[in-house]
Amino acid sequence: MRASNSLKRLLKSSAIVVATLFLTACSSLQLAYNYAPGLIAYRANTYLNLDEKQQALLDQELATFAAWHDETLPRYTSTLNQWANRLSKPEPFTGQEVLGMQETIEQQLQTLGTRAALQLVPLLVTLGPQQIKQLQSKFKEGNEEYFSDFLKNPESPSNIKKRHTRLTKRFEDWLGTLSPQQRNILITVSDKRAPIINAWYTERTLRQQALLQLIQAQYNAPSAQAQQAFEDYLQSLSRYREPMLNDQRDALRLEWAQATAEVLNVASPEQKQYLQKKLRGYAQDFAALTPKRLAKN
Repeated sequence: MRASNSLKRLLKSSAIVVATLFLTACSSLQLAYNYAPGLIAYRANTYLNLDEKQQALLDQELATFAAWHDETLPRYTSTLNQWANRLSKPEPFTGQEVLGMQETIEQQLQTLGTRAALQLVPLLVTLGPQQIKQLQSKFKEGNEEYFSDFLKNPESPSNIKKRHTRLTKRFEDWLGTLSPQQRNILITVSDKRAPIINAWYTERTLRQQALLQLIQAQYNAPSAQAQQAFEDYLQSLSRYREPMLNDQRDALRLEWAQATAEVLNVASPEQKQYLQKKLRGYAQDFAALTPKRLAKN
């Protein structure tokens, strides 16, 4: 199972997003969680070509982070069960309610980010020019792929279809097959946002540039200084660097929340059951990761 799709790759958007990606990519949450430190270390080495000393340091910090993260798992179990129970209530979802759920996730990720900054700073301050260059190259590869998929010919039928498919698949992962009405809700919002695709690409590159500059500036810096700098960067991800997107931030967030609420409000009983099963399944997986701790509560 998947934890979420937002600890996207190590150092690509933030230090914590990579862990979530690995949990997302695996079919079993428990298996993924148990093996996440090794997978993250592998991905980090792919991006940064760590030397032996850096690899050992990363392994040590990931082990410490995993031990701390165990303490937060019961909170995830409670939240997921609460959301599953909400689907059984007859009251329709509102955009504000869905937005509140999103903010809950963001708050938990911010907590993870602060802790991840503490654990990863000892490694990040050791990254030299060649490793930064390699990270920059990885960013470039990903950006070229993104540009080809969504920006090279944004109005071509194939690219429009990619945008629609990418979005509807995310919802089908949680609800199962969407109805034509639900697909139309999502496609309408996707098409409405098509004119700002370039702005999203700019935001992507600005975040990458800011991270690269940060790593360069904190090379061999004192631990407390570097930790604060990385925490500031992670917190900055809650806003947009691209001016137009930042001006529209609240409206854009509410627009997606309202679309999600509309999709949920026309969901069939089978879709709601499908979503409840997934949410409770994730909750059970998190509970299974901390049986002793949960048994005491």
